[in-house]
Amino acid sequence: MVDQAALRAAIGAVEDPEIHRTLEDLNMLRELEVTDDGAVRALVALTIPGCPLKDTLTADVTAAARTVAGVTSVSVEFTTMSDQERAQLVQDVRGTTARAITIGKPGSPTRVIAISSGKGGVGKSSVTANLGVALAG
Repeated sequence: MVDQAALRAAIGAVEDPEIHRTLEDLNMLRELEVTDDGAVRALVALTIPGCPLKDTLTADVTAAARTVAGVTSVSVEFTTMSDQERAQLVQDVRGTTARAITIGKPGSPTRVIAISSGKGGVGKSSVTANLGVALAG
C-alpha cells in the first residue's frame, strides 16, 4: 500500500524547471490518485499549453514518485492554468501585482516621438540622438 502523504510530499517537492520553485509552492499538483496495485496518476497544471519543459517535468515527477515504497507505475497528465490562476502565480512569484502601463493614458508624463523614413541612410539615428540630448537638458 502506497503512503499518500509521502507520495504527495515527494511529488510536491519537485522543482518546476523554469520557475525554480516546488510544485507544492506553486500549487501545480492538482490531483493525485493511487490504485490498490500501486499505480499512480498525477495531474500537474502547466503555466502555458505546449510548455517546452513538459518532458523534464514528467521525468522529475516520475522519478520522485518512484522513490516512495509501493509505487509500481507512474502516469503524469497535464492541464493548463486559467488566466486567473496564472495571474495569481505571477503575483505570488514576484511578490507584487504587475505594474500598470501608463503610456498613452490621460495625464501620463510620457511622450513618444517617432522618427521614420521610407529610405535608409538619411540620418534617422543622428536626428534621434540629437533630439534625445536636446530634450534631456
